[in-house]
Amino acid sequence: MRKFKKFISCVAATALAVTSLVSGSSLGASADTTLITNGGPYEGDATYIDTYMSGVFSTKNSLEIQFKYDSVGTPSQPVAGEDGTIDPYYGYNDTFEFLAFDTGWGGWQKTIVGPAGVDITTNPDEKPVEGEVYTVEVPISKIASKLPEGSTLYGINLQTGGQLGTSVVSIVSLKVIPSTTYVQPAFTIEGKWNKGTASEMTVTPEDAATVIANEWNIQVNDVDFTKWTNPTIDVTVTYAAAQEYVQAEIMVPTGVDENGYPVYEAIDPNYVNVNADTYTFTTEIPNITTSFIAAYDACTVEKIYVYDNTAGNDDTISVTGLTANEVAENMGLAWNLGNALDVVDKNGNVNEKGTSNAKTTKKLIQAVKAAGFNTIKIPISFMNMIEDDNTINDDYMARIQQVVDYAYDMGMYAIVSLHSDGMSTVPGYWLNIDKTGQEFNQIVNKYAAIWSDIATTFTGYDQRLVFQAANELMNSAGNYAVPPTQTEYDNINALDQAFVNAVRNAGGNNNAERVLSVVGYLNNIDYTIAGFKKPTDETDNRLMLCVNYYDPSNFTLGGYEGGNNGVTEWDEDATYGGKVYMEDQFINISEFAKEMDMPVMIGEYGPADKNNIAQRANYCYWLNYYAASYGIVTAYWDNGETGYLGTALFDRTNNVITTNGSTLVKFIKAGYSGINEPTLP
Repeated sequence: MRKFKKFISCVAATALAVTSLVSGSSLGASADTTLITNGGPYEGDATYIDTYMSGVFSTKNSLEIQFKYDSVGTPSQPVAGEDGTIDPYYGYNDTFEFLAFDTGWGGWQKTIVGPAGVDITTNPDEKPVEGEVYTVEVPISKIASKLPEGSTLYGINLQTGGQLGTSVVSIVSLKVIPSTTYVQPAFTIEGKWNKGTASEMTVTPEDAATVIANEWNIQVNDVDFTKWTNPTIDVTVTYAAAQEYVQAEIMVPTGVDENGYPVYEAIDPNYVNVNADTYTFTTEIPNITTSFIAAYDACTVEKIYVYDNTAGNDDTISVTGLTANEVAENMGLAWNLGNALDVVDKNGNVNEKGTSNAKTTKKLIQAVKAAGFNTIKIPISFMNMIEDDNTINDDYMARIQQVVDYAYDMGMYAIVSLHSDGMSTVPGYWLNIDKTGQEFNQIVNKYAAIWSDIATTFTGYDQRLVFQAANELMNSAGNYAVPPTQTEYDNINALDQAFVNAVRNAGGNNNAERVLSVVGYLNNIDYTIAGFKKPTDETDNRLMLCVNYYDPSNFTLGGYEGGNNGVTEWDEDATYGGKVYMEDQFINISEFAKEMDMPVMIGEYGPADKNNIAQRANYCYWLNYYAASYGIVTAYWDNGETGYLGTALFDRTNNVITTNGSTLVKFIKAGYSGINEPTLP
């Protein structure tokens, strides 16, 4: 195993200096690594320029040097070396030399470089052209071949040629060119590192990366992720005591400062509040990155696992030509990624981490799939990310697409749902269904433009991607108990129609047959039955109706009734919210939708945690039992909160299912499958 404390500059017999491992290899702006730009001018025979350790080029194929003669002089005649041997006369072909040395600081045999096309062996009078840029590519294997048999290449010195003579030369650029065959292996870094003390860290496999575990952070250099799809870093740390607002983040180079030193910035700025426990933090990084820093405070870093996280990807799945009813049958159990892309702060700005949930990674979605869910619903608020032309901010749209791809690439169904923009209880909401006349027409135009942009972005996605028009559209008073007016009913129906038109008009066969989920007032079953009108659609049998179910709310939601945290027990026999009431509601909405040839989805449900896992499990069982009995798809609302009043099934820091989550999923599956209710563990 190769172990590193920190890199110490060394001076060997013929090596004048050694470049820090940060130099050259730490900035990954492209697949190439630029070592020198506009170097020189250089003069004099065998003038030292720089040293490059193996980590700089271990994952690469060749060194590409571009150089020019500032002035063309006369080459030196070769002289005897220390062993008495005399080199042949190379003349201008000995402009630069690469000297290889091994792990024992031996070797130092040279590979010479000269201007292409200038060969004094065939024409002694031929000279380089002053100012012309010459390009030469030298395979790393050629340089390494000069070492004695059995030696391992450890580094390369660059110097001017031993026969440069009176010429003056400059280096336009020196680059390391990626190998066409090398693929970065996954690797682990293990040890016991604490901030403030340089530590030993073991890399496995040992040549996969170079590690500097200094007193400030753990720096990982000389990696090549260009052939990876989703570079992912899992950092396992242990906190000896509870901590508040401590750094836990991965940083990558974004440029250099005025002195040429790399500048690192966090991929996902992350300061966490944690208990005394062991956590595994997951961060996805760009595949152009050639180094990164693990910056973790107030803990012991025990393991860093770096891998290409594509587990579960299946590009052979294609779903086309199905009706909405057939798609609903295929969806299986669904799960809501709540309190993520739907979060809006007090200023009306979207903020994925606004509730302190970790940034969503593919690893979380993999855990959701492993638990048995086949559909991911992704609630999204757009708010301040809507540009002046009513399109979506490019970076935000790219993030939405990335999260969709987590599920879609694994063969799952994904539902993109507009979430808080029409909820009057959320700061910054604009989708106001109380407006009339020109004011409402402007809202409809904005809403349609947003969906047109979304549909255009996802044109290439087949029927495994579903769109949902909105969620819990309500009057401006935000009063859940007040029935809607006819104007509010009509406006929601107009928005549903605008949604359908926008997607169908976006073009592409996938958008033409995409299943679209439409809604009624508040996604409430009774209000939907009272006022919903099915939109006209140019494509037959591609519409789905979405409602939410949180009855009785004093049990499922907590303090929404009576000004307290509600009740902890579900009264199965209650007139309102009991089992009979639940089944009747599902019968009513399924029959209502069936008359319009539309399947139904319960887009949200989920009883809050009040230290009452048995009651919650029982509720989830019967909700899914009745839903499945009437062909209704269910999507559990997971808000990522594992404590009191939370509904999380998954721990989003460690990306694993929780103990309570395992119990609830067991009951959800049993209910949806129609088998006997399980017993609690």
